[in-house]
Amino acid sequence: MRRPGFEVAALRPGILHLGCGAFHRAHQAVFTQRAIEAAPGPEPAPWGIVATSLVRPVARNTLHPQDGLYTVLERGPDEVRAEIVGTVREVVFVPDAPAAVLARFTDPAIQLVTLTITASAYCLHPSSGRICPDHPAIQRDLHSGTPSSALGVLVSGLAEVRKAGRRPPAVMSCDNLESNGRTLRQAAVDYAALRDDGLANWIAHAVQFPSSMVDRIVPAATVLDAADATALLGLGDDAAVSAEPFRQWVIEAFEGPRPLWEAGGAEFVTDVAPWEASKLRLLNGTHMAIAYLGTLAGLGTVASFVADPLFADYARRFMLQEQMPTLPPSGHDIEAYAHQLLERWRNPNIAHQLSRVGRNGSQKLQPRLLASLRDNLRAGRPVSCTLLAIAAWICCASGASGPAQAMEDPLAGELTRLSEASGDDLGRLATSVLQLEDVFGCELPRLETVRTELADLMGQLRAHGVHRTVANLLG
Repeated sequence: MRRPGFEVAALRPGILHLGCGAFHRAHQAVFTQRAIEAAPGPEPAPWGIVATSLVRPVARNTLHPQDGLYTVLERGPDEVRAEIVGTVREVVFVPDAPAAVLARFTDPAIQLVTLTITASAYCLHPSSGRICPDHPAIQRDLHSGTPSSALGVLVSGLAEVRKAGRRPPAVMSCDNLESNGRTLRQAAVDYAALRDDGLANWIAHAVQFPSSMVDRIVPAATVLDAADATALLGLGDDAAVSAEPFRQWVIEAFEGPRPLWEAGGAEFVTDVAPWEASKLRLLNGTHMAIAYLGTLAGLGTVASFVADPLFADYARRFMLQEQMPTLPPSGHDIEAYAHQLLERWRNPNIAHQLSRVGRNGSQKLQPRLLASLRDNLRAGRPVSCTLLAIAAWICCASGASGPAQAMEDPLAGELTRLSEASGDDLGRLATSVLQLEDVFGCELPRLETVRTELADLMGQLRAHGVHRTVANLLG
């Protein structure tokens, strides 16, 4: 059991974080703990975290009675290691204390604002990458006058900083979005423009939005995590989270004070794009394929999928033959990275649920599967593995393969309606789904080969099942 290497009670806040979920607590909070431990001087460096949750009060309710302390269980293939994390010094549930959260933005001690809010909370239009002014979360903010969305809290907080005449904190997205720093800046500027053009212009020019790439598999916390942490501690822990041993954080260099995150293994670079592209397409893209095919095969976790040699061969081919050729030039050994991913996914002690990996697929298809699909089609390269993943998504999200294999998706109702209207005509279903312009854009629906192969692969999945379909594809 590793304890914090500093006096937790003496730690002063310096970071405001939006989205106090399991990933933040097992990733950025751990890197920050290493940074504080490595800082010189008798007093801990002032980088305590004020964490906020925006949707549910679970984090506050579990962490507050424990003085913000919790256990991270590092589950390797052969052993479990545990660490008590002491960097989260305050947890606020935004709906209960919106004024207190906004006041934190103007606190001179707060130098950084970080976010892990998931891609859907950016309220982006899937094809344009700009915010949707009609998004329900944005409309709620505008009509209520009190921000409850992550974007609303961020922009309102920055507005308070501007009003106070203070230097704004750097704002860093830690979500799986392409060019997440630039994406967040544009989303914040667009949102601010709905209220005040002057504020939008100030945010665009005065606030730093460094991009970052984060990587660590952190399953949803379970009662088993709490039980294991309690057994190791000899104390109750209702806020324990588990994670794989691997962790990575690549950050675009920015100006101003910051923790010594490099002491925990973080890398500061001038351009995050190569790391980001390899992660989005190889890790996240392949995760989507695994989620939908695994669900149709009756499997529950990523590890159970790659434990099957045939399915592992499919994942390897998908990464090396269809995703890797679309990556920008870099000094990365992409083939080694792909093999490392397979080894990480084989870890039997990380129960990464396919239902969680694959949810909200319609909002993730563009950067993780469709962008590489277009690149490969233009270059005349193979696309069958990608199309099989998309066919499996259609089957899961539309409920075409039965309710037991249905996948949570904001377009599930529309996809179900299209599936019912198409009946057994899978060509019609493929045509109808491809015409969802918000997901597929304008180019793909015009390609007859894409429509035909999608229909054929859905037919194979329905008639022969996943194992035989993958075997046929791999030859």
